[in-house]
Amino acid sequence: MAKAKIAQAIAEKAALAAGRPPEKSEQVTQSRDGDTLEARSVSARIRTVEDLLRHIEADLERYEVSASEATKWEVATSDADGTATVTELHRVWVRLKPRPGPGVVECVAAMIQAAAKEIRRPAIKPHKRRDPGPWQVVVIADTHFGKYCWRAGTGDADYDLSIAEKVVGDAGRDLLDKGDAVYKPSRRSILLVGDLFHYDTISGTTTGGTPMAGSLDGRLQKMIGVGSDCLLGLIERSAATCPTDVSIVHGNHDETLTFAFQRILLERFRRDRRTSISERLTGRQYLHHGNNLIGIAHGHRAKRRLPQLMALEAADVWGRTTYREIHTGHFHSQAAEWSLPIETVDSVLVRVAPSLGPADDYHASNGWIGARRAMESYFYDPAGGVVGMFCSGPRPERRGIVNTQAR
Repeated sequence: MAKAKIAQAIAEKAALAAGRPPEKSEQVTQSRDGDTLEARSVSARIRTVEDLLRHIEADLERYEVSASEATKWEVATSDADGTATVTELHRVWVRLKPRPGPGVVECVAAMIQAAAKEIRRPAIKPHKRRDPGPWQVVVIADTHFGKYCWRAGTGDADYDLSIAEKVVGDAGRDLLDKGDAVYKPSRRSILLVGDLFHYDTISGTTTGGTPMAGSLDGRLQKMIGVGSDCLLGLIERSAATCPTDVSIVHGNHDETLTFAFQRILLERFRRDRRTSISERLTGRQYLHHGNNLIGIAHGHRAKRRLPQLMALEAADVWGRTTYREIHTGHFHSQAAEWSLPIETVDSVLVRVAPSLGPADDYHASNGWIGARRAMESYFYDPAGGVVGMFCSGPRPERRGIVNTQAR
């Protein structure tokens, strides 16, 4: 094969020396194997990989170079009168593969850019100051946008991005409507308590690298879009009727995306004076209202030390409050029917928030089933203590009864 190419090059050079156009000035071939494209050239004109890419008009927005090689050699020829001519020939080879989808950084950059467009508007004025009244706290935990559950395989309920968008949005709006109608709160806090997103990387793994294969719905960028739109909508709805502050802590599934979503929140509501977004990046955070001190953490770390950590990390407020609670998530498969406190330690009530998502294959196979799917909201009197709560979510099916109309 190499001898044939050299012979062709010699023939072309001889034709040029004799004043005749060569039969073929260069040899360029292309081949495709699935999504991979290869191009080869033997030529005096195409000398580099860049020359070959220009010659084949490669679309470098869709493809990237995965391998390449460029070599050269000299061929000596002589014409009829014995004059020697040295010709430099070049062999160039390149393999192209499709560019991978956008990574987490690119997705986050796109979301921030989109959010920034929304804040190019006049500053939104704050609500008129209200007399100190009930404090409504809405706890949103373990929504797991991007989780896929197949009822036939788990024995529980179906769950995907579209279902998550509906059940989370419906439950959140229901709690906000009930709070406005019954308690008319003077302040509302939305607590995002981790695992909002089911996975954290383009390859479908959690922050720690645990693969979520088999329980994924949609690409990462679609998961970010649907989950962000749903939660942003709930915050917008809350701010429409009540001064709203938002605190967010990461879970074990979505530490990277939690920080990214927090940045999206800060950009989205930067000029909205009805809304305050916490800029703290810690895994435990604290809020207070009157004599009430509330802590939040996902619950996957230091679970039994949370009350003692509250006393240390919020020492200044601890001494000025009489009623203290900590809201966690993570153990949603073990949450009680109405999220009754799982324990009281050093006068601190520790609650486990339920999830709106059903059991996936992993939880079902381990027997972690039966938890009520819900989102909860609590109301605190400025003098201290819970004065009411609401729970909202999909209606639980009666065990052992099959809804034949749903099939």
